[in-house]
Amino acid sequence: MAQMKAASGGAAIDRPAGFHETGTVAFDGTPGTYEVWADLRALRSATTHTIAGRTRSSGFDGRRTWSVGPDGVVTTDDSPQGVASARLGTYLTIGAYFYPERFPARFDYRGRREADGKEFDVVTVTPAESPAADLWLDLETHRLSRISGSDGTTSFTGAVERYEVVDGVWVPFVLSQTQGAHRIQQELTSVVFESVPAERFAPPESGR
Repeated sequence: MAQMKAASGGAAIDRPAGFHETGTVAFDGTPGTYEVWADLRALRSATTHTIAGRTRSSGFDGRRTWSVGPDGVVTTDDSPQGVASARLGTYLTIGAYFYPERFPARFDYRGRREADGKEFDVVTVTPAESPAADLWLDLETHRLSRISGSDGTTSFTGAVERYEVVDGVWVPFVLSQTQGAHRIQQELTSVVFESVPAERFAPPESGR
């Protein structure tokens, strides 16, 4: 993990307090756009997707997960299962594995494993109060190449297809993902490292 952080930007990764990311997405072949806001000093994130003219938003404010459908209805969930799932999703979204002192987790090296004809170093990360996920590290660059795991009964994978360097940080710019039977292709348009106000991560109104 130390090699991965050094290869991904080292001290440059420690400087930002958060980020705002925009890009394009194809969900099962249907194109759209997305935005992500992340807090790198607390386990919080928020995301908006617009696909086929329909906008959905979701987030995790550190205590509960929330979502807003195209009809504007807000739903919140503070159940143990819902929060655990949100913690894992947010942990991976913000790259919390770079900050073990901020976001406690257990790291277990699983040795070398093969995927798509290539070998990787695999580390299982189990964030506090969250399910585990596997991080697949490139043997030559030591940067993250794949993520795999399951959230309840839904398995997921993610693969980095291209990195770009922004403010000294190696940022995944093109990713392919699966969530159960769904296929997602994502490409960043921009990422700005900046502090994000706490209210960005809160539900827009009282949930039900």
